[in-house]
Amino acid sequence: MKQVILNNKMYRYTANQNNSTNQIAIFLLGALQDISSVSAFSEHFSETLNCITVEIPGTGFAQALEPTVTIREQTEMLIDFIQYMDIKSAHIIGFSYATAIAVELCAQWKGVKSLSICGGIPGIPSSGVMATKRMIAAAMQSKEEFATSFIDSLTVDNPKIPRSLGIKKAMRRNISKMEDDRIQMFFDNSVRLLVHKPSDISHISVPSLICAAEFDPYVTKEVAKQFSDELSNSSFYEIKNADHLAHLQYPNIVARALILLASSSVTVERTLAELTI
Repeated sequence: MKQVILNNKMYRYTANQNNSTNQIAIFLLGALQDISSVSAFSEHFSETLNCITVEIPGTGFAQALEPTVTIREQTEMLIDFIQYMDIKSAHIIGFSYATAIAVELCAQWKGVKSLSICGGIPGIPSSGVMATKRMIAAAMQSKEEFATSFIDSLTVDNPKIPRSLGIKKAMRRNISKMEDDRIQMFFDNSVRLLVHKPSDISHISVPSLICAAEFDPYVTKEVAKQFSDELSNSSFYEIKNADHLAHLQYPNIVARALILLASSSVTVERTLAELTI
């Protein structure tokens, strides 16, 4: 785990190296995620290429941001980090909340090679507006009320979903142990997303993959499919028998899907290198 201060703001990141390629994935996190909680994904991605998992200000355990900071300004902070790391191009992988930042990055930075998203669209979907307001209200009451609202908003009761009860129980326990500033960060990020107006996504031409869960009540598969259809070079993948916590219910499937585009690029790179020998 490394920390860096850029423009008086603290970032945290890990760099999982792969010595067989120079290609890089930048892995961005969803709400209430942190580098440790997604380490298995970072390690899986690094089997294909170099994976940099970053908590930009406003995410994970990085520095908190005022709710008046916009998604575009948060994206500019990510670009500051990219420039600090001297990254010229990268595959972008993101969960949920990170989708808005990833899309803005495509508009602001020419180095995006591919875009892979799970459980997100560039803002808060209409299916999630009221749920987001309820979660914001609950976050001001208690951790217990927030945990209940968070879980109820992102999950469904369906016997087809594996380990659903156990995952919900573990999440409730984890939220109850969170520091107050993590809950406040969720509050601020939710406000940020509620007022965010995404950039025009029709310009995004990089290979893209949008993954959505069959029973996600927050980012429904219909809303995610519409997002995918609006991208000019996108594929859509529906994760069957899952809700918004698909990454916990089917971690192997989600990890394999999210690295697919980057893996294809690395394979092409290696094949071309072999042809020149």
